[in-house]
Amino acid sequence: MTELEAVNEMLMSIGQAPVNTLAVTGIKDVSIARARLSSMTRRVLSRGFNFNTDEDYPLTPDSEGIILVPEGTLKIEGMSATDDFTTRRHPKGLALYNKTDRTFTFPAGITVKIVWAFAFEDCPETARCYIATAAGRRFQSKAIGSQILDRFEEEDEMKAWLLLERDERGQRKTNLFRNNATLAGFGSRSY
Repeated sequence: MTELEAVNEMLMSIGQAPVNTLAVTGIKDVSIARARLSSMTRRVLSRGFNFNTDEDYPLTPDSEGIILVPEGTLKIEGMSATDDFTTRRHPKGLALYNKTDRTFTFPAGITVKIVWAFAFEDCPETARCYIATAAGRRFQSKAIGSQILDRFEEEDEMKAWLLLERDERGQRKTNLFRNNATLAGFGSRSY
């Protein structure tokens, strides 16, 4: 699904005719649909999926000890429970802030879990379908507010979400009994 196809589905959900290009002027709903699609893309991707997440990603400080947040980052998390940092605005840009020492300075590099932002068309097909469906539902809700249409679109959104989750589980190769942090401790119980 392309961005144009997604926007056209959103337009058709409110009874508007599809467009041939996204560069159309004079149709306010096209720009609103594109903005809604972009917003939903970031919102969905910020959850962190296998396709947009890197674990043990190395970040190194510059010559002043400052670690700038890489361009295109949606979320950064520490890899261990002792990592205590957050992102804050620094004169050089968005940087990691060492909460323990209350400074932007890091003595050495760190490894993090990082979630990346992608353009809509750079996402896998199942993610694009879910994003387009979810954005379309919210677009219709704001533009028309039909509860009947919302119920139909809610069902489509749930189906798209289930397909995305199935693909995610397949990529991570996890199930209830394998690679499950909750069940990991059960095997070492002593009775």
